[in-house]
Amino acid sequence: MTLVLPLPARAADLPALRPLALQEGETRFALGGKLDARAIREAAPDGVLHVLQSWRENGNAWGYHDLTVTVRDTEGRFSLVGSDPLPENAKDGLRDHLQDAPHTGEDTILSLAFATSADPAHPGFYLVECQRTIDGPVPDPAPARLIYFKLVASDGTSGWTPLYFQFQRVVQLEGRFDSADEALKKAFPLGR
Repeated sequence: MTLVLPLPARAADLPALRPLALQEGETRFALGGKLDARAIREAAPDGVLHVLQSWRENGNAWGYHDLTVTVRDTEGRFSLVGSDPLPENAKDGLRDHLQDAPHTGEDTILSLAFATSADPAHPGFYLVECQRTIDGPVPDPAPARLIYFKLVASDGTSGWTPLYFQFQRVVQLEGRFDSADEALKKAFPLGR
């Protein structure tokens, strides 16, 4: 059985998304029909997206996962797949890697998820970030938002990677949440 997840009402112009499991270490995702064939041939001829998830220990509550997303290019090198910055950091330019912010694990500030479109008429591969807007002590319930990025081929802009996650939209979730993981599961259940 394939789980297909509806999006929050204000994101209705995005296709329904099917979540993908991410594991510690390397996870490989087949791109197949999720990008146009020309973009895959040019940027990732083997059609595989690689996500390397590693843990950065800080010895306190501020450790985090660091995610590096790559594809093998036509010369066999691992080529970075960047991501647009968060909307409020638009002047920062392309991000080379992604980080979550689990804090203590019970009061996650930022969670990340990957998904594919469940609508064959609108294929796509997505990055979804769920971020709590901390307005008091970290453990206190706070507003949360989903930030959607779609994997696309670069138009050749200088400084951009051949494939990158292009910002699509922000959806503010109703209510307040103790954890970004909790908010992400409510809006986009991943079975974590």
